Amino acid sequence: MSGLSRLKDAALERALLMFLRPKVTRYGELRHITLDTSKKVLAAEIALLGDEAPLTISQARYRLEKDGDQILLIIEDIKVSKEWIQNLIEDHFEEVTLKVPDSMRGLLNRLL
Repeated sequence: MSGLSRLKDAALERALLMFLRPKVTRYGELRHITLDTSKKVLAAEIALLGDEAPLTISQARYRLEKDGDQILLIIEDIKVSKEWIQNLIEDHFEEVTLKVPDSMRGLLNRLL
């Protein structure tokens, strides 16, 4: 990965942390996200409330889609470290769709 690509990924990682942290606070703290825009995969770690071991998302494929003026972040093929959560994802969440806030639109428009 080139230095410029890594810088772009690092900027997107920070933006995604700001966007996603409030969405998981009910369950725990999103500690970090690693993003690879060339492969369109992300990884993350969440310190779950009441659980000593963090939840590790080792792989999640993503794509961005436009729906009118709105950008959607669609996450699929999620692989996690806890078996029961993996089973829950496979049974009920084939993909997760999130509306991207306007504040991130400019940053993500280049990836569409």
